[in-house]
Amino acid sequence: MNDIKNLENKRLTILSNLKMVLLFLSGLAVLAFTYLYFSSNDFLTSLFIPSFCVIFLYQTYRNFIVKNFNYEFKNKLLREIITNISPNLDYFPNKFIDKKEFYYPNIYKIADFYGGNDLIEGKFKGVNIKLSDLFLQEEIITYDEKGNQKVRYETIFKGIFFIADFNKFFTSKTYVLSNKIAFLKKSGNRAYMDDVEFEKCFKTFTNDQINARYILTPNFMERVLKIKNYFKKELNFAFLDSKIYIYLEFNYDSFEPKLHDSLIGENSILEIYEKNILEILNLVEELNLNNKIWKNYGI
Repeated sequence: MNDIKNLENKRLTILSNLKMVLLFLSGLAVLAFTYLYFSSNDFLTSLFIPSFCVIFLYQTYRNFIVKNFNYEFKNKLLREIITNISPNLDYFPNKFIDKKEFYYPNIYKIADFYGGNDLIEGKFKGVNIKLSDLFLQEEIITYDEKGNQKVRYETIFKGIFFIADFNKFFTSKTYVLSNKIAFLKKSGNRAYMDDVEFEKCFKTFTNDQINARYILTPNFMERVLKIKNYFKKELNFAFLDSKIYIYLEFNYDSFEPKLHDSLIGENSILEIYEKNILEILNLVEELNLNNKIWKNYGI
């Protein structure tokens, strides 16, 4: 609890210091603008130089203190949250899931940039799991009429990637893909589920219609819809080689604390992060990865 209070006090101090620094730099910018304008009579240059300096200096200072704050937050508070969820889970702030595992289900196209952080791995309720934040971008090069090259970057995936082991071997391949994401690769034949709401949000493809229905039970589909409504983001799943692969497209860095979010009180950022992690990990229980789902069907 002392760590939380200390870091909360540091957060408030940082916010106060940032306001003071911004006011100080803004005052210098006004003086610099006045001097430059009356010296050169060039309004745009006089405005641009002080403005650029203020933005650069403020952002440099902010990045420095926020980096230190984030380091303490992750290595003290977030690590403690994960340990409280399960002592069998390890947390590595600067590591992420290898690209071979991300691409293995062959859902997403190959990216030019692949990076991430916040790796959580270990056992949860007896099941091997791992998850991390990932960020994938594709470099797109185009040329204008004069032959000038233009480079832009398109985000392929930004969010949490989750892998869990089944405690039962199966060879079928089943994919549950969001209806809203067009570029995802599809594999197998279309499978239609009985859940109308689930069908509105997802398309299912499989090479084993019977096995797909063993996996996609009513409880599972209900849980997936609950997660989708909870996060209000797109989700994609793959079941193959006795593993489940889950892609949650948050489009932001999931575990980076925001300075304006309190660490104390109801709906604090700590409570939100714990709920978010548990919401994902509880799929282990809902999917009956402890073998019950398979015993019910005599597999």
